[in-house]
Amino acid sequence: MIEKNHTAVTSFILLGFSYNTNVLVILFIIFLLIYVFTLLGNISILLAISCNNDLHKPMYFFLGNLAVLDIIYSTVIAPKMLSTFVRKDKSITHIACIVQMFLFAVLISSESILLSIMAYDRYLAICNALRYQAIMTTRFCIQLVTGAYLCGLLQSLFHTCFTFQLSFCRSEINYFFCDIPPLLKLSCSDTTINEIVLFTFCGFNEGGSALVVLVSYLFIVNSIISIRSDKGRSKAASTCISHFFVFTLYYGSLFFIYLKHSSSQSLEIDRVASIVYTVAIPLLNPIIYSLRNKDVKHSFQKLLGCEFVTL
Repeated sequence: MIEKNHTAVTSFILLGFSYNTNVLVILFIIFLLIYVFTLLGNISILLAISCNNDLHKPMYFFLGNLAVLDIIYSTVIAPKMLSTFVRKDKSITHIACIVQMFLFAVLISSESILLSIMAYDRYLAICNALRYQAIMTTRFCIQLVTGAYLCGLLQSLFHTCFTFQLSFCRSEINYFFCDIPPLLKLSCSDTTINEIVLFTFCGFNEGGSALVVLVSYLFIVNSIISIRSDKGRSKAASTCISHFFVFTLYYGSLFFIYLKHSSSQSLEIDRVASIVYTVAIPLLNPIIYSLRNKDVKHSFQKLLGCEFVTL
């Protein structure tokens, strides 16, 4: 009866960040630069990998897919977020909100699984080097990545269907994009089932992926300890530390947002945490996973050199 007294919501308003105009302009410039560098970094990775046959290996195949995911999902979020900084009209249509949430859920879920695949790949390459080529065939790599995308698609379909079957009594989303937790706060329906679905899927997907990454790196660290060369040990340790740093930021922020009861959420803290995996991580991934890689840097230098010669 209560739900019938509410007018159907046909659009939402993304309140974004509630600061004065001067601060919003500064934030617009900062996030615009981050978005541009994110695109440049990930596109550079794709060019370097695609133009160098020496990089047509499983590790770089996964890195290329990671770059594609980062380009798309940062693009799903950033343009609309940037518009909320400078435009008075902060509305987003009901359909656009559904599409944004659906695409974001597909991409973020797929990326979580892809990161675990990359960790498993590094585990095989370091700890089981003799069988690496026999296991990581082209067909198997394609199957792994396809499986990641399909799992992300399935999870997103469940979240989208369960979220948008709710009745919404308010239209103001105190957030900078359409995401599940802030949308649940607008509902005048019982969201218990939605919270269970969210916790179950995210716990299984993100929790399982994080566990695979953690176990893989524990084995990798154990192998690093046995390296006799101090230089080799230092190089391997540096790589693992940087990877683990990104891993902690990414999964830590995801767990903070999605694996807790909605009533315990602080919007200001949630916004900061969500910026980590929507803005910071797509920028950090090409730096940590690729641009610090000697082969990728060499390939990119060759690519630039060829272009300069052509010019």
